[in-house]
Amino acid sequence: MNEELVESLLSHSDYQVLKRIQESFNAVTPTADKVFQAVIIDLETMGLSPASDEIIEIGLLAFSFSNEDGILSVEHSYNELCDPGRPIPEEVTKITGITNEDVKGKEIDWPHVLEIIHSSHLVICHNSRFDRNFLEKQTPSTVQEAIKTKPFACTIQDIDWKERGYESAKLDYLNWKLGFFYDGHRALTDCWATLNLLLKEQGAFDELKQNVRKKEVLICANNAPFDKKDLLKERNYRWSDGSKNLPKCWWTCIPSHSLAEEKNWLDEVIYQSQGRSDSIPQVEITAHKRYSSRAEII
Repeated sequence: MNEELVESLLSHSDYQVLKRIQESFNAVTPTADKVFQAVIIDLETMGLSPASDEIIEIGLLAFSFSNEDGILSVEHSYNELCDPGRPIPEEVTKITGITNEDVKGKEIDWPHVLEIIHSSHLVICHNSRFDRNFLEKQTPSTVQEAIKTKPFACTIQDIDWKERGYESAKLDYLNWKLGFFYDGHRALTDCWATLNLLLKEQGAFDELKQNVRKKEVLICANNAPFDKKDLLKERNYRWSDGSKNLPKCWWTCIPSHSLAEEKNWLDEVIYQSQGRSDSIPQVEITAHKRYSSRAEII
């Protein structure tokens, strides 16, 4: 493109210039002794249920990094479609562009995927709550077990985009605000778009890594009086009807260091009985369980 034209558009208040995300990265020479590997994983699936909807595409983008130098180089990339053995719903094709003909006879090389996962210290997804549960339920048992041992980070939850001045945490919106565009809803392309956020948003990768280390506690305020429900809602408790992993209760996740303070609040305000909260169900959550449905099993 004519550089003069680009400069002219950039300086004009009526136009915005976006650059296509590059699916390549120039390696940086590390200065640190310790180098780690993270892998970004993105999935396209037959639906929203990890229990019943198959994976139809996987994208993996593994990169090396050090705490001193940041992101160093892209080590591996992998992209493959997978035949689910049944027709792809029309709404899925509309969103992803993936057709029945595209996936016909295609298989994911799960041993190769497993090798990349084993060599990675951290798994990153843009919406880890979605991808992690599919990886733990719609993959071969060897992959499922490996995924359960890995810490996960989420570029939606573990970076405070609102505090950074963004109105949404959608992948295409964030990249647009950073001056980039891409052809979305294909797995490997979305991995590159996720990596672009970590490269272009100052301090985002460091914030992500810091939040991976946090420890939380999920607590269940079971048998809370009905007339206290509004107080619980105001304190960000959510209701579980008992139909899934959690019992029937009001529940929330809090930082581990806030547990004693939270239990005092429950005793004084909700139960109005000293020591009542000592018997409430609770479970510690770290990055090895965070974003998995396993974190909600008490």
